[in-house]
Amino acid sequence: MATRFGFRDLLQRRQMILVGAAIAIVVLTGWAAFEIALTSAIASAGQQADRRLSLFDRTLEAIIERFHYLPSSIALAAETRAVLADPQNPERREAANGFLSRLNDTAGAGELFVMDPTGAVVAASNWWAYDSFVGENLGYRPYFEEAMRDGDARFYAVGTVTGVAGYFLARRIDGSDGPLGVAVTKVNLGEIEANWWRSGELIVIVDSNNVAILSTRPDWRYRPLAVLESGAAERIAAQRRYGSAAVLDTPVASDIWPSRGTQFAWLAGPDPDASGIFILDELRLPTHQWRIISFTSVGPLFRAAWIAAAAAALAVSAALLIVLLLVQRQRIVAQRLAEHDRLEQRVAERTEDLHVTNQALRDEIAERIRAEKAERDAQHGLVQAAKMASLGQALAGVAHEVSQPVAALTTHIASAKLVAARHGDADIGQILGTMDKVVDRLSALTGHLKTFARKETRVEMEADLGQVIANALDLVDHKLKAFGVDVEYRRHRGRLMVSGNPVHLEQVLINLIANAADAMEHSAVRVLSIGLSQTARTVEVSVADTGSGIEATELANLFDPFYSTKQAGRGLGLGLSISYGLVRDIGGAIVVESRPGQGSTFTVRLPLVAELSAPAPPSPLRGGSEGGGAAAHASSASASNAAPPPQPLPSRGRGRRPLPSRTTP
Repeated sequence: MATRFGFRDLLQRRQMILVGAAIAIVVLTGWAAFEIALTSAIASAGQQADRRLSLFDRTLEAIIERFHYLPSSIALAAETRAVLADPQNPERREAANGFLSRLNDTAGAGELFVMDPTGAVVAASNWWAYDSFVGENLGYRPYFEEAMRDGDARFYAVGTVTGVAGYFLARRIDGSDGPLGVAVTKVNLGEIEANWWRSGELIVIVDSNNVAILSTRPDWRYRPLAVLESGAAERIAAQRRYGSAAVLDTPVASDIWPSRGTQFAWLAGPDPDASGIFILDELRLPTHQWRIISFTSVGPLFRAAWIAAAAAALAVSAALLIVLLLVQRQRIVAQRLAEHDRLEQRVAERTEDLHVTNQALRDEIAERIRAEKAERDAQHGLVQAAKMASLGQALAGVAHEVSQPVAALTTHIASAKLVAARHGDADIGQILGTMDKVVDRLSALTGHLKTFARKETRVEMEADLGQVIANALDLVDHKLKAFGVDVEYRRHRGRLMVSGNPVHLEQVLINLIANAADAMEHSAVRVLSIGLSQTARTVEVSVADTGSGIEATELANLFDPFYSTKQAGRGLGLGLSISYGLVRDIGGAIVVESRPGQGSTFTVRLPLVAELSAPAPPSPLRGGSEGGGAAAHASSASASNAAPPPQPLPSRGRGRRPLPSRTTP
């Protein structure tokens, strides 16, 4: 009895542990889904906010630049200089006022006015209005002082005369004896503020004082973005930048803090659309010393993340329930099988013949099931083999059908060249020579296609390294031309026979050259350098570029599968991993060294065929990370002068640089 109760307790404890583990799995899955969904949503919201801010910036700059020429035009006008020479002359003042009014009617700015060296306004486009600037002394304005000192000034402030905010563009008017005054254009930015309000976005522009000057919400205007520092309110009040409207003490954001790679802000207020937690994104405008700030509510982001977490938790719960049902079904099936076995045992005891017959029948059924399964597997294998055979036949047919016209075209061009030479037509001969090169190029590509179509074998193979490099350059020639890459490559004297499958070696070099071209896509200087260095038993091929380079933290994982430093959609991260495996299988190694901003160098060390290996000119290679991180070494040996000097390769990209051959004494 005690043993039975002990077994039941153990069984109940095991069930509780399994239930707890299932709950933990569901909770962890929901939490992971929530974090992933929220992080992705925040990143997407930040990208959208950056695009919106860029659009708002361009709109703002377009409005300001539309009036940028006015201060210079006013400064050069004869009416302006005349009234500054004699401000008390009523005829000159009337002429200057009329000129400014007509100019503003055409330009559509807020106001235009001219100030003398003391800051007094001597002429204005609103000379006829009750709130005219004429006679006002605005010498205390920072834009007047800055323009008199530096020549140009930009300043946003609330007008002390009109009480209307605007952006002031000021330019000093120089005379032969010194400054005559300042020409000022006031730009009303209410148009852009109205456009932003119609967009439904929460946008605010803060100036160098961190005070909101433009916003899609009027109640945010002239409020600090965050709590002002001690003494900042007095300094801002002394500038009289915001007119009679004093800067409010209540900030737009009660708190701003960094989190999850961005900034969050807490907005307090009665309006539910402008209160709560928001993502804060900003774009700096250094020309105006402003910042455009966008607020994105995190409520929809959190709701989407919670929905994703709930969906993931439900999916895992459903999977666990399915597993539980399967286990329970297995137990029921096992129990029924046990009962069936006991029944069969009782029947077998009564009649041995019936048992033998049933056993034979079961064996026959099992054998038939295995035979049917084997037949299905064989059929699937035959279908796949037929597909691969059809693909091989199509590839061979394409190579054959292309090579036949190419051979015929080569013959016709040769005949045409003989006819052109016989008639002494040099122009036709030159054209035919160019066509001959194009046909040779097509023939070479057809040869590469045939090579890649051949069936690979696992027998020991040898490859001419010079031919492998040439074939690889041919196959990536279109990409080098498209990116405008110059190729520096000095072919080795004689043949360099290495151990390995030529197709595999071409695949490795194609991957390294293509990666180098991608790295140099946005570089000002795009040069691809291929070097060779030979020792007694190995040869090293270096592929160097002048691209952006690779960070040191990424070198250790560079040869891992599915690891890529390219942008999303530009690669799967398998090229270097596959290349590393191919080189390792033939007893070689791949070494990489990179300097960010200066480029990268990949070095492939391959074993030479013993009976054909020969010394080569030294080419020092830089050490770096090899595959999983092993250090590489550079080696050199004396050059062989048995073979004739190689001819420079034809240009690729913007032009392959032919290098003169040289030998090491």
